[in-house]
Order: sequence, then C-alpha cells, then structure tokens
Amino acid sequence: MEAIGDITASAEVSKVEVQGPEFESRIQGGVLADGIGGFFSALFTVTPLSIFAQNNGVIAITRCANRGAGRWCCFFLILFGVLGKISGVFLAIPNPVLGGVTTFLFASVAVSGLRVLSYIQFTRRDRFILAAALCFGIGDLLVPKVFTHLFDSVRDPSSGLKGLFDSITIVLSTPCMSFSLQAYSFGTHSSNYAVLSAGIVAAVLNLVIPDESGEDIEDAS
Repeated sequence: MEAIGDITASAEVSKVEVQGPEFESRIQGGVLADGIGGFFSALFTVTPLSIFAQNNGVIAITRCANRGAGRWCCFFLILFGVLGKISGVFLAIPNPVLGGVTTFLFASVAVSGLRVLSYIQFTRRDRFILAAALCFGIGDLLVPKVFTHLFDSVRDPSSGLKGLFDSITIVLSTPCMSFSLQAYSFGTHSSNYAVLSAGIVAAVLNLVIPDESGEDIEDAS
C-alpha cells in the first residue's frame, strides 16, 4: 500500500502521467523493486527496507526529478554509511536546523498526498471509504491506546484466539510510519503517524463495497 501511494505521489510531483498503461508499469516496477529490496535487506540481517516517501517532498522543493540525481544520492548514502567520519559531520548538524528542514519536508509529503486525492472524481462510495479510513487513522493518532482494550470483554479466550486478538491489537495500535529523531541520534523527540489502521480499513472497504454503475460523480468545482 505504501509503495503504490508513494509512487503515485512521486509521479505527480515529477510532472508525469498518473494514469494509463505507462503509470501502471511504473507501479508494477516500483512494487517489484520494493519487494526485492526488502528481500535482500533481510539477507543482510537488517530490517526490510521500503520506499522512502520523504523523497517526494525533496522533489517538490528542488524541482529535480532526474533519475541520475537519485543514483548519485544512493552512491553518497552508501559512502556515508561506510565512512564513519563523513557521517559524523551530518550528526553534528544542530537540532534546530534539522527540525526546520524535516518539518517542511514532511508537510510537503502531506500536500503531495492531498494532491493525489484531488485527481479522484469523488462518488458517494469514495467519500464513505475515505471517511471510514480517516476515522480509524485520526482516532489512532489522537488516542494512541484506543485499541489496546479492544477485546477486554472476551473472557478466558483460548490460546489460539488470544494470539489472534493480540495480533489484531498490535496491528491496529502500531503506527505504520514513524520518524524518530532519537533513532537518528539527533534528539529525543518522536512523532508517529498512525496510518496503518487507516490503510487496512480503506483497502478492505474498497474490496468489499461494490461499485454503483449508475452513481453520480460529484462535481469537484
């Protein structure tokens, strides 16, 4: 789900088509590359890698969508990871500078997502799916422990059922994306964006709710 959304936003800020066979080919290639990257990262005993949404904000700010620039970025990231002295230079950047850059960067990512939504010709079905997904996403964001006691009313569940309940609770309570300054040794503040539950709800409803062929499309104007 994340790969499809990020690729769509990247195509939008890069001023290329976000519909049609060429766009669908980009989606297929991006999802395949994302899966291969996660596979090899697991072979190297690190956590699976995924597409980095913040690059969309970088493209929007710099107006540079050249693939060659992306390849050079990959080269320098590998170089900085191998040479610790160079990494230390970036670790020495003051927190206010990093905060100013990342705050605007993450806001640009959110704007890219809103821009992608603007391409949709909303129907009653689309409005319902989006509203239901936002209920879970925003609710989980505002009250992080809202799903912690979801199955407390079930008394003495079997071991298998308890495992299922625990899995559902973990999925609904764990943010899908998180940006932690502490993880990058830049500070101690952590900000989580609870979108996993919203994405699951939207995907399930999109598969379950049938299309209405005679449904009127709302005028965006």
